[in-house]
Amino acid sequence: MKVTNMIGAGIILVISITIGQSKYLEDVESTLIIFQLWKSEYGKQYQSVEEEEGKFQIFRDNLKWINQLNDEYSGFTEYAVNKFADMSKEEFMAKILMVSRPYPKHNKDRILQMDRIDDIPETFDWTTQGKVTSVKDQGSAGSCWAFSTIGNIEGQWAMMGKKLTNFSVEQIVDCDGTEDIVHEHADCGIYGGWPYLAYQYVMKAGGLESWDDYPYCCGLGGGPGTCFTCPAPSYNKTLCGPPIPWCNMTQSCVFKVDKSKFVPGLKVIDWKLVEQNESAIAEVLIKYGPLSVALDARLLQFYHRGVFKSRLCSKASLDHAVLLVGYGTDKSLFETTPYWKVKNSWGAKWGESGYFRIERGTGMCGINTQVTTAFLQE
Repeated sequence: MKVTNMIGAGIILVISITIGQSKYLEDVESTLIIFQLWKSEYGKQYQSVEEEEGKFQIFRDNLKWINQLNDEYSGFTEYAVNKFADMSKEEFMAKILMVSRPYPKHNKDRILQMDRIDDIPETFDWTTQGKVTSVKDQGSAGSCWAFSTIGNIEGQWAMMGKKLTNFSVEQIVDCDGTEDIVHEHADCGIYGGWPYLAYQYVMKAGGLESWDDYPYCCGLGGGPGTCFTCPAPSYNKTLCGPPIPWCNMTQSCVFKVDKSKFVPGLKVIDWKLVEQNESAIAEVLIKYGPLSVALDARLLQFYHRGVFKSRLCSKASLDHAVLLVGYGTDKSLFETTPYWKVKNSWGAKWGESGYFRIERGTGMCGINTQVTTAFLQE
């Protein structure tokens, strides 16, 4: 047996059991060392001894859970300590994910119609072709839906031959209160939303500012540049729940948005849903660019690398929106696993440099149920 002390690779103080398989030490003394190293790496500080003791217990429980996941999914997915290691499953769901809800059943005229591609490549990746901006971090706000929407629009802009540009996620979080009464869905700022509704906001607003002109601030957790955003002007209390009890009006959409700074020429004119057949999704991805997708992401908390698959996630209720950028096949000695490559919004230190791979062809975690894209005016 060999004890290893590594920081920065997502693995901190593990015990090697066999070649290619590792486990975190679970005794109190070793876990405390891991915890102290982890706090140093992620700059974690707590307000009191009591809070730190509580977080340590959660951390220790999470190490045991990570070990269990690595045992169960050995050979496919590797799980590891990351910035979420002091969050319980419940806190992670409440702070990072959206409220889990069934995906809307759109009318048939919303489904994208296109000619099928006879021969598609075995692998494909838009990140190597200048159609995907850098990985961002949503921080402590439930704003993944806005990042997913913006990622798709950025890709559409680049597909038109325009310069790849970071558009404003914060504008959508602050300003978009679009609602879908029929499906009982709405865009709720830091409490979650839906990309298909966000496209409609951008259509109505007439455009977007750039990230530089309207920077992201709502999820920064009190650090430099943090804002305490107000609800969107049309915030739906019934569908979204009570808004935050107070806000700084100078940080509201009404105060901040400036149409004179909208990116010239950027106009969203429509949006479409992609059918759930994953072969069709691959063809649309190739023809139209990166796609907004949603899934059940509860078990992604400690994903580190490999092809994610789970028997426990839902295919019907979704709680996280991300960006589909490519696909491929993972080949091992024992099995070949098709996968999707997905850009997340949890920072570049999470997962595979901010991305994850998820099993393709099985509707894993509902990844195929809410695939959408905007259409821009040419």
